Amino acid sequence: MQRFEREPVSAGSGRRATLTAVAKDAGVSIATVSKVVNGRTGVSEETRRTVSDSISRLGYVSLGERQSAVKVLAEATIEVVVQPDDVSNPYLSTLIGGALRAASRLNAAIFLRDVASIQEQTPLEWAQAVARAGRLGVIEVTSGYSPRRERALKSVGLPMVLIDPIDVPRTSVPSVGATNWAGAYAATKHLIGLGHQLIRYVGGPHGAACDIVRAHGWAAAMSEAGLSADLATIPHHSYSFEHGLQAGTQLLKAPDRPTAVFAGSDISAMGILEAARRLGIQVPEQLSVVGFDDTMLAQTSTPPLTTVRQPIAEIGATAVSAILRLSRGEIIPAKRMELATELAIRASCAPPPSLERNKYQ
Repeated sequence: MQRFEREPVSAGSGRRATLTAVAKDAGVSIATVSKVVNGRTGVSEETRRTVSDSISRLGYVSLGERQSAVKVLAEATIEVVVQPDDVSNPYLSTLIGGALRAASRLNAAIFLRDVASIQEQTPLEWAQAVARAGRLGVIEVTSGYSPRRERALKSVGLPMVLIDPIDVPRTSVPSVGATNWAGAYAATKHLIGLGHQLIRYVGGPHGAACDIVRAHGWAAAMSEAGLSADLATIPHHSYSFEHGLQAGTQLLKAPDRPTAVFAGSDISAMGILEAARRLGIQVPEQLSVVGFDDTMLAQTSTPPLTTVRQPIAEIGATAVSAILRLSRGEIIPAKRMELATELAIRASCAPPPSLERNKYQ
């Protein structure tokens, strides 16, 4: 059998691994690689092992492997990677609902995966498994951007779309989110318009891109009104009830207790409402609270929550549509897709107590 001079190709280079690349890396002909991939005879065990090593190292997945999985499932699938802690958050269920409806309309299905399970494998091993399962691409929801996962997916020829990533990815990765700055700015302006001056913001994960933008929207509205807004003192943790309760309790026990609190998520706002209840502070008479998302929590809380409505279901649907377009080789005009927010005004906000008293004097 004829062997060729080996020309190593780096794994995870960000380029799709081809039959030609495998042949060069293994130092054999393309025909020999084809025999190994298709399980045909006429190849020595040593050569078969060499080719198999190159396939694993470069992340090559054959078209036949992809198509066989699709045939078994009888439909195209999209892998959605989520944080395990987010499963109980209504934001995720609303987002997945929008993604499911969009996928159904486009004759595709959604496969959910915990991001922790990915970290048990190398990125290239995971990407190969995803490709061999016949996935069209991967959507990651509010997770830390991983250049290695991006490169691994490119090696196997699969697209990635991010939804509100925790950190800012390279412009090579399409991402979908809401107009976070505008939403936070509008919420804070609403509170200022009611007469509030002591307005605090309760954030989400430290360093999360979407939360940074929301915090700056709050700070911009405060600064514009000549009010103090210190980004360094924002309490950060997860978007969770527990964080809202802990941060809300600290803020409401402080000597300079705010008359209004703007939370970076509805579920955090629920924690703040509970903190107020435990401390005997009435909402909205003594404290105004605003959330972000407009999930079912906002509509069913007591009192109903004023919140920034982001089109969560539509964000999920947009990510699905983008994956399907990319899987067909189409070009996405904008790498960053932002959907408009609006303020949903309900009963959790009122003028601060001093202004309420002045109305009757």
